[in-house]
Formats: sequence, C-alpha cells, structure tokens
Amino acid sequence: MHNARALFNTNIIAAKQAGSIYDYLALSVTSPLSFDDLLRSQVVYSVSAFDKLIHDLVRIGMVEIFTGIRTATAKYLNESISLKSHADLAVASLPPREHIFEQILFQKFKAVSFQDPEKVVSGLSYIWNEDHKWQEIAKKMGLSDSEARKTLRLIADRRNVIVHEADIDPVTSTKLNITKMECEEITVFLHRCGNEIADLVKI
Repeated sequence: MHNARALFNTNIIAAKQAGSIYDYLALSVTSPLSFDDLLRSQVVYSVSAFDKLIHDLVRIGMVEIFTGIRTATAKYLNESISLKSHADLAVASLPPREHIFEQILFQKFKAVSFQDPEKVVSGLSYIWNEDHKWQEIAKKMGLSDSEARKTLRLIADRRNVIVHEADIDPVTSTKLNITKMECEEITVFLHRCGNEIADLVKI
C-alpha cells in the first residue's frame, strides 16, 4: 500500500511537469501558437493519478482482506465473482491464491473509473468500514462534505470535457479557456485528497 501512495505522488509530480513546460514555453518562446494543451494534459494526468491511486488502494486492500490481514467489509463479503474465477482459486497453488485473486480484481475493475465522488465512495466501501466517508475525507482537508464532493465532481467533469469533447465549447466551436491557476488548484486538490484517503484507510 505504501508503494501505491509513493507511485501516486510520483505520478502527481509528473503531471506538474506539464505545467512547468508550459511556463517555460510561455515565457521563452515568441510564437502565435498556444501552449494551453500542456495545461489540459496536466489536468488529465492529475485525474489519472488519483484514479489509479483509488484502484490500487481498493485492489491491494481487498487482497489483504483475502489473506486475513485486513477486516472484511460488508461490500467485500457481498461481492460476486464468476464460477471460473472461483474454480481457479479453488485449485490454485502456484502462483499462490492471493495472486490469482489479485488478477481477478484487475479484470473486474479495469473498466471502472474512480473519479466521481460517489464512485470513490463505492470503491472504498470494499476496504473501509466508514459510513460517512466524504465527511471524514473533507474534515481532514479542512472542507465541508459538500464542498469536497462538489470540487471533485467539477474536476472530473472538466477532465471529461477535455478527453471526450476536445475541450470545445459546443456553442462557439472554440477551445474553452484554461488557466495555469485552474490547473494548479486541480492538481493540489487531488494530491491532498489522495494522500488523506490513503491515511484514512489506515495504510
């Protein structure tokens, strides 16, 4: 789990590098071209880093439950797997059963995104017995529950407009405005939120 957090922090640093390149080009290069797509990439990579962190925490936490290291949650106990997966686990010896189980989880969650606040709660419910997850996360961040949820939802929406709609205004057919400050705020929020979640799930 500590490796998951370390990788998350490395990925956030990498996302920030896009903003640093933007700063350098904006100050050093005289050109009619726009470098704003570097800022958009910072947003996308920051959200991707957060998404991966939640995936990693959920997957590794579920493996810890499987091996008896961690207390099972109600959602974990009620989760279903295919009969084939059950058969694979029943006969597993090499590699160990926990490795087979981890591969099952990889396949199960590979198409799931943990970017929307409700999806984050859903994922964390596999490993964290806390009824008011966003209240606890927000409190650690010095925010209200609603403010933390709204901020993450807006960030996820912004990322989706960039990725799925080329960040184009549907009315004017021109790129939406994006600023360095907006990107920095997004990255800082996700960085802190991710680390607070890692702390709260007792990593």
